[in-house]
Amino acid sequence: MNEKIKSVLLIILGNFIFSIAIVYFVLPYNILSGGCAGIGIIVEELFGISATIVIDVLVISTFIVGYFVLGKAFALKTLISSIVYPIFLTVLSYFPYHIEADPMLIVIYASVLTGIGLALVLREDASTGGTDIPAIVLHKFTGLSIPITFFIIDGIIAIVGTLVFSLQDVMVGLIYVYLYNSIINKMMVPKTDRAISLFIISEKKEEINTYIHEKLDRGTTLVPIKGGYTDEEKEAIMTVVSKPQYHQLEKVIEKIDKFAFVIVSDAKEIKGEGFTYEIRV
Repeated sequence: MNEKIKSVLLIILGNFIFSIAIVYFVLPYNILSGGCAGIGIIVEELFGISATIVIDVLVISTFIVGYFVLGKAFALKTLISSIVYPIFLTVLSYFPYHIEADPMLIVIYASVLTGIGLALVLREDASTGGTDIPAIVLHKFTGLSIPITFFIIDGIIAIVGTLVFSLQDVMVGLIYVYLYNSIINKMMVPKTDRAISLFIISEKKEEINTYIHEKLDRGTTLVPIKGGYTDEEKEAIMTVVSKPQYHQLEKVIEKIDKFAFVIVSDAKEIKGEGFTYEIRV
C-alpha cells in the first residue's frame, strides 16, 4: 500500500477511535479530560453551550495557529483530523449509547481508547488538532517530550475544572490524563524521550547511510560484521537519532529495503555534538 495512503488511513482510524472515547465515555460521564473535550465540558456547565460545538470551534481555530507556527507539512496532515474529527463527533452523537459500568472502569477504557487514538495520529507526524497543537508547540520550543507537554496542558485544564466540578472529579480527570499519556508514551516506541540507538544490517547500506547523513544530519559508524550461518562478511550501520527522526528513518528503511534487519534500543545517556553540545535533539 502506498505510504501516503497508509498514513492518511491511520490518521483517520486514530481520530475515529479517539471520537469513540469522547462520545461514549468522556462526555456522558463528564470526565475532566483536558484537551478540547475538557474545555467543552467546563464551558457547557458554565454557559450551557453544547460541548460538541465548543470542541468543533477549538479544533478549527487551533488548526489555524498550527499552520503558522508548525508549518505547512504538519498543517496538511492535521487538516485531515480537523475535518474528520468533528465529523466523527457529530455523527456518533446521533447514535447515543449509555454504558453502565463502574466509574473507574469507564475512566480506564476512556484512557485506553484515547491513548491508542492519539498515538496512531502522532506517529504519523500529525495531530487531532485542538489542544494537541499547543502541546506540540510547547514541545518544539522547550524540548520537553510530547507526553509531558500533553500532560501539562491537559493537567492545567483539568485543574481549572475545579471552578465547576468537585475535587473528586478533578482527581478522576487527572488519572484519565495520566493514563492516556502513559499509553501514548508506550506506543511512541522506543520509550526514551531523548534519543534512539539503531543497528542496521541491509543490502542497501549505502542508500540508508546517505539518507541519515544528508536528510537527518546525523553521523554513522560502519561496523564490520560476519554472518554466523552464512560466514559472509559485510558492514552494519550504527547510528543515534532523536525520537522524531527515528519515526522518519523507520519509514525510509522500510521503503529502501523491507528486508533490512534493524535493532532498536533506548539511548539512556548520550554525550557529544548534536545531543549535549550546541545542537538540540
